[in-house]
Amino acid sequence: MGGQKNNILFLLKNVGFLIKTVPFAHKKAEDHLNKAVEVAKEIGAKNILGQAYFSLGQLHKFKGKTDKAGQCISEAISAFGECEAEVFLKQAHAAMKCLSN
Repeated sequence: MGGQKNNILFLLKNVGFLIKTVPFAHKKAEDHLNKAVEVAKEIGAKNILGQAYFSLGQLHKFKGKTDKAGQCISEAISAFGECEAEVFLKQAHAAMKCLSN
């Protein structure tokens, strides 16, 4: 229902907010995901741990940090393997394959 015109209006109305938040969004996301990893380790939630590592790996990949991305996705694969989360495991393997290409 919203067209291109509405998107431009939305951006114009929110330009101040976007200028203040966008430059720091990556760091905030990384901090929150690291906290999720820490908590998931503490409580033994392997599925959540895998999801947090996978998201952290995707974030690093987006920022061009392929070494860190590979480490995080590898941790995600390990966690997903331990809890037999097959769908997530397939996604993580595919993401790891994309990193090596």
